[in-house]
Amino acid sequence: MDTNRIFGLDLMRATAILLVVRSHADDLLEPFWSADTGVPDIDGVDLFFVLSGFLIGGILLRVMEAVHIPWHRRLLDFWQRRWLRTLPNYFLFLGINVVLVHEDLIPGVLNTNTLAYIVFLQNFIVPVDLFFWESWSLAVEEWFYVLLPLVLFTCATARIGAKWSFILAIGSMVLVPAILRSQAMDAIGTPIELDRSIRRVVVMRMDTIGFGVLAAWVGHYFPALWRKRQAELLVLGAIGFVTATLLRGPDGLVYMGTWYFTLSAISMTLWLPVLSSWVRTGRWGGPIGFLSRISYALYLVHLPVRYLIEGAIPDASPSGTVLVYVGYWAICILLSAAIHHFFERRFMGMRNGISRRILDPRALTPSS
Repeated sequence: MDTNRIFGLDLMRATAILLVVRSHADDLLEPFWSADTGVPDIDGVDLFFVLSGFLIGGILLRVMEAVHIPWHRRLLDFWQRRWLRTLPNYFLFLGINVVLVHEDLIPGVLNTNTLAYIVFLQNFIVPVDLFFWESWSLAVEEWFYVLLPLVLFTCATARIGAKWSFILAIGSMVLVPAILRSQAMDAIGTPIELDRSIRRVVVMRMDTIGFGVLAAWVGHYFPALWRKRQAELLVLGAIGFVTATLLRGPDGLVYMGTWYFTLSAISMTLWLPVLSSWVRTGRWGGPIGFLSRISYALYLVHLPVRYLIEGAIPDASPSGTVLVYVGYWAICILLSAAIHHFFERRFMGMRNGISRRILDPRALTPSS
């Protein structure tokens, strides 16, 4: 058991992945059953973004304050730790998706633009439209991991200091996407266009992660506020999220493409003081921690399995539909657990050794 895990953050990550997988699996229950509650869901990907920003922000704060280590070494170590966490699974599933599309087992198109996926340019300024559509959110995160540290260390070289360098960097990462979204909305006429050309484009969405980084900054520099106002911030975040959701509507396309992303991200960020302090696990600690650990693999597994199952579903019946649905979840979870245990962890285990070679042996490497 990992004693360093925080149950509240595990719960946030587990909830996010369950929401994502469920959103892509519910139509397996049709036509006999419906999982539609009529209540708008929390966007699981946005939960991932906010949580990722919070965790990365905490790591970068420690990295920035380790001034006894040359900045280029700190930067290189930060990136190697991130990339050994994210890139092996990504390239594994990029290859799997290429093979499955080539063999016509899942939908998609392969052409010379497929090379853009190697450097996460598939949706940097244009929609991802060939295959491996779930990779859009991974590209947002990877570019954030690259750009924020560069902006931070650029500010730091101007001798602004870590505290205010963070504010300048976060401000740019939050404001630029919001401005770009407002300008791009002139060309958006339908919800589908909004989803493809705004929601899933890198330069339009990095602000959601930025709000998570801002939360880490507040928790680091204003710990009393973080600890003493948890209940108030949680309630305010809940009210804010409900309000942001209720403002959505059939005529709210401009709002959905601009203010909704900002308001929902701020609302989710306000949940972090409570969740990041929720350490005790109780009886749910094991299952929630397990889902949290396999969440990245599960995100990459669930759509290929969904497409493969869809092509093999027998004649529908009420009981058969339920069996397919339950079987889908079981297959996804088992495959994800195997990938996490036998593949993902091997690369994560390399990080400390590489850190020791990059940094001064006496330096402490921030954990992640």
